[in-house]
Amino acid sequence: MIEPMKRYSYFIYEPEYHRFLKQLRDLGVVHVREYSDPKKIESFAQNLQLQQEIRQLQQQLTTLRNGNPLDKGQDRDQLHHSHLPESVLGDYQLYVDTYRDTLTHITKLESQIAEVRNQQKELEVWGDFDWSLIQRLQESGYHLHFWSVTAPQFNEEWLLLYDAQIIQDGGRYIYFVTVTQDATPPELENAELQKLPKLSLGQLLAKDEELREEKRLLIESRNYLAYHPEILDEKLAELQNIYNMENADLQGERMYDDKLVVLEGWVPVNLADQMESGLQDSGIAYAELEIDKEEEVPIKLKNNRFARAFEPLVELFSLPNYGELDPTPYIAPFFMVFFGICFGDAGYGLTTLVVATILKRKAPESKKMLLELIQWLGLSGFVIGFLSGTLFGVELVKVPFFSAIREYFISSDNMMVISLALGVVQIIFAKYVGAVKRTKQVGFTKALSSYAWPTLIIALGLLIGLPMLNITLPVWLTYTLYGFAGVCVLLVLFYNSPGKNIFVNFGSGLWDTYNAATGLLGDTLSYIRLFAIGLTGAVLGGVFNKLAMMATSGLPIIAAIPIGAVILVLGHGINFALTTIGALVHPIRLIFVEYFNNSQYEGGGKAYEPLRKVKARDN
Repeated sequence: MIEPMKRYSYFIYEPEYHRFLKQLRDLGVVHVREYSDPKKIESFAQNLQLQQEIRQLQQQLTTLRNGNPLDKGQDRDQLHHSHLPESVLGDYQLYVDTYRDTLTHITKLESQIAEVRNQQKELEVWGDFDWSLIQRLQESGYHLHFWSVTAPQFNEEWLLLYDAQIIQDGGRYIYFVTVTQDATPPELENAELQKLPKLSLGQLLAKDEELREEKRLLIESRNYLAYHPEILDEKLAELQNIYNMENADLQGERMYDDKLVVLEGWVPVNLADQMESGLQDSGIAYAELEIDKEEEVPIKLKNNRFARAFEPLVELFSLPNYGELDPTPYIAPFFMVFFGICFGDAGYGLTTLVVATILKRKAPESKKMLLELIQWLGLSGFVIGFLSGTLFGVELVKVPFFSAIREYFISSDNMMVISLALGVVQIIFAKYVGAVKRTKQVGFTKALSSYAWPTLIIALGLLIGLPMLNITLPVWLTYTLYGFAGVCVLLVLFYNSPGKNIFVNFGSGLWDTYNAATGLLGDTLSYIRLFAIGLTGAVLGGVFNKLAMMATSGLPIIAAIPIGAVILVLGHGINFALTTIGALVHPIRLIFVEYFNNSQYEGGGKAYEPLRKVKARDN
């Protein structure tokens, strides 16, 4: 549900304004109303930009920590950091500059290492020789030039004319040197003169080792910084507090030559007494104001534990506005069932449930609600997967152990019918929710046509559908349903816009009827994909099982077990990933498109964010 809010106006003597804002921040319950957009002011924009840069850096550090976990029993302060200044953890700017300089130096070293290794490859064919000896030969009047040529194009005359010495032969190329008394290299047709590094192979190997050691030390320093992100957390909290306080200061309206400041804010009804008692002895005057229908009231959701786990789905689309209903408790059970049908395998569901339960025990508080959502989805996948008779691709209906309950498993044909039936139920339910929302906004009498539509669908469904199933309705019930249907038709055609001309209502009603008839069919057929996605996952799981059996058939057990295990793990891993994507994407689409459209969900709500002191997160 959406927590009801109270709107307050505060009247503060200007010299006391900043003290009052600190008092509001300590209370932590007042959402300051914004009349001016702080993002259009340069100082605020710079603050937000710096916050964004810090968050990006935090993500980099998180990635580094995940990629470089500490050894068992190792403490983060035991990481090597000899390259770092002693005060690096005491100053934000020094920390950031040092981290970036370390990354730059590592990149530079990687480039140098790559260059040295390329030079090593160039010298490998020539062997490890001393360049000082080559220099001494040049001083004595003998000049060595290094060449390469394809084997067919090597000229034997070079051996006599230039005292050529073959260094390496036997491949596609011949590598050789010429010894002449002329410093200018001779002209050898088709041969390519080699420009070798001025270091020996041994020197290059030593340099490579030196560079790699320097890189290792820098990486350890980088990891040390990555495991001490608290300075970023503290700086981010500082910037957020500055932004919030300056924004609250900006939203105050100065009056009477800036001597009086008027500030408006929102407080949840259940916290209003706390706010009023907190300001009781402050000398601050305030008054409760009436909330206009056009007001953009901040939204705070309050649900039970089950529904609260599904709130991120609503936030992913948009929070409800203050004039409508919170859809969370209504979409939660539907989404859970839809996910289970799409997941389609009890084994995958059980795996998801177990992994989420294990991770939740040691997860930070901010992640526990997400893992609880995954637990509910895993439970749904397990239950519905078992009812549909699939466990890691194995058809349970064919397993002798389950022979006693074989007839209770849901067949694929029945699952298709169930998917369509769920679609009809959710659409009708959504229309009733939309009618309740319209009642809240404009009153019951003006919302009668909204109630008429789902009631008409139910009445016609019973009148037409039950006889098709060979179910005979009592005469009194038949006439009652016809009566309901007739009243609903009248409401739809002539009372869809109370107060308007009857012909306008009739035309609008006909148009709504056409849209409803075509839309209902299309919306309902969308739900058949639930069955299709679940069936695909179950079939693919069975295919990988058969593939493993075929690949290991006839092999000795010592070879069959590891080969079969690899095929099963890879196959089911791929199928699990694909099934998870489908089981998330399509139910979300059904909620966002079919349910929200039929329930007339508007969204656009702004989250309740009270002025409070932001603290650095725990790491």
